Amino acid sequence: MTDPSDLIRRASELTERADHEDDIETRDRLLRMAAYYVQIAESEEWLAAHPASIASFGDVLTKK
Repeated sequence: MTDPSDLIRRASELTERADHEDDIETRDRLLRMAAYYVQIAESEEWLAAHPASIASFGDVLTKK
């Protein structure tokens, strides 16, 4: 599991780089990467707040 604060920091760095980028395609790519890092951070935070249990996996496998 990756530390969400590291991902948010990296997203901020990418956004900062994008703000100073003259090439539109490169800027857009940097901003997409930053958004992806934020999504991963949110996912990691959710997973940390909602840990899966063995019982919940068993329920998934037995439900039809």
